[in-house]
Amino acid sequence: MATTIFVCYRRLDSPYAARIIAEKVEVYFGRGSVFYDVRSIPLGVDFRTFIDGEVAKCGAMLVIIGDRWLDARGDDGRRPLGDPDDDVRIEIETALRRDLSVVPVLVDRATMPPQEV
Repeated sequence: MATTIFVCYRRLDSPYAARIIAEKVEVYFGRGSVFYDVRSIPLGVDFRTFIDGEVAKCGAMLVIIGDRWLDARGDDGRRPLGDPDDDVRIEIETALRRDLSVVPVLVDRATMPPQEV
């Protein structure tokens, strides 16, 4: 079965929820129906090129948003969301550019981020 659902999440925010959601979605839609980065991205590939190809195969993207999604900070103290090279930002921008259905999934008492983020 071809990949149909892309699970996007921030490791600094909700990796456990993303794993559980990816597993449950795959049970429902079948083996191989979910793109989940930890088990889907080969080592050494160009991230942007690979993600673009994987998003092209999907019918929807689930963006897992926890209560730290907006304010998560890297080791340097900066918010990754503001970085144009941030993996999550690249994944979401790629999905939107390809007109993919992007579905926010709120976990851990999260609220919808403001539109201007």
